[in-house]
Amino acid sequence: MMSRDSEKLDAILARLDKLDSLEDKIDNISTKLNTLTAEVDSLKTKVNSNTTDITDMKEELTKVQTEMNLYKQEVWKLKSTNNAREQRLRASTVRIFNIPVNAGESLENFKPLSTKVYDRILRPALVAAKTAGDIGTVPQIQTAVEACFRAFTQTDPAASTLTPPPVIVRLSTTTLKWAVMKHRRNIPPPPDSEKDAGIRRYVLVEDLTPDAHKLLKQLQADSRTDKVWSVNGQIFFSRPGVSGATKVKSVFSTLETILG
Repeated sequence: MMSRDSEKLDAILARLDKLDSLEDKIDNISTKLNTLTAEVDSLKTKVNSNTTDITDMKEELTKVQTEMNLYKQEVWKLKSTNNAREQRLRASTVRIFNIPVNAGESLENFKPLSTKVYDRILRPALVAAKTAGDIGTVPQIQTAVEACFRAFTQTDPAASTLTPPPVIVRLSTTTLKWAVMKHRRNIPPPPDSEKDAGIRRYVLVEDLTPDAHKLLKQLQADSRTDKVWSVNGQIFFSRPGVSGATKVKSVFSTLETILG
């Protein structure tokens, strides 16, 4: 009887030992879980901190982008204003191409050039303007022309005889300028001596700012345009097979913005 009781007691004690071992394991697991929980909480804190930093950085980046856009708009306005002012300074100015460079022509003495330009180009157009009633009288050269010079691109004028640099003429009034522009079809062709040298006709256009002239040339070279011209420094174009004209809003627009 005592032997059986002893066996039962041993079994109970063995179970108690196992329970103690399980409690120790549970305690170890609980400790590890607490440690992991603390690490997770620490990571959450870091993540929240990083998220806050990222949010702050995004807000700062948005502010910088907004400031950059405002800066670009301001630069655009300044460039447009400067271009408009420069074009107004050219309001009574025309640019004439294909006038051969004469021997002895110089920057210091533009009288021979201005006389040639007036007699061959300006006066015929002004006579036609008077006939059409656009002007009352045909002014003499001293009254009509304020300045006349050649836009030399080379130091030696004689070196430009094959491709004559354009001649820039500032007329005394915008009325005379537009009379000449309107009746430029009445400009007679070059003499035979110049035709033999390859000059078929004189070309008279508005004197545009460099930015406007660059855009006009780009539009003329683009297959998506038909005719390209300017009025008072404002560029217009038509499309192939489409009636009507389109006005370019800004000379600083890209071709894709204009034609896209």
